[in-house]
Amino acid sequence: MMGAETDPREIEFREQFEALRRHFMQELPERRAALVSAWNACADGCDEAPWLRLRDVAHKLSGSAPNYGLVVVGNLSRALDKLLSGRTPCRERMVANAVVADLTAALDEAIATS
Repeated sequence: MMGAETDPREIEFREQFEALRRHFMQELPERRAALVSAWNACADGCDEAPWLRLRDVAHKLSGSAPNYGLVVVGNLSRALDKLLSGRTPCRERMVANAVVADLTAALDEAIATS
């Protein structure tokens, strides 16, 4: 029986996964820009649309980032998603500010080391 490292299916899977990881990492600056743009548009108690965009960015990152080894980004994204998706979703910049700042910093670090 062939070992996993010589199994052509395993090699193909690893190559495909690495291609997906590279693509995800290349998209991080765009995802960061989307986060910052939505955050900048959020204002306390005002239009709900930017808050929903912010939650959407956080939700997508919370699901995908851990798959590519970005555990901190995933955890912070999940925290922001949870904050913005609760029974009474957060609509206060002061409350969400620390999580957004930490997530932005984690994205900066991930982008710098990719």
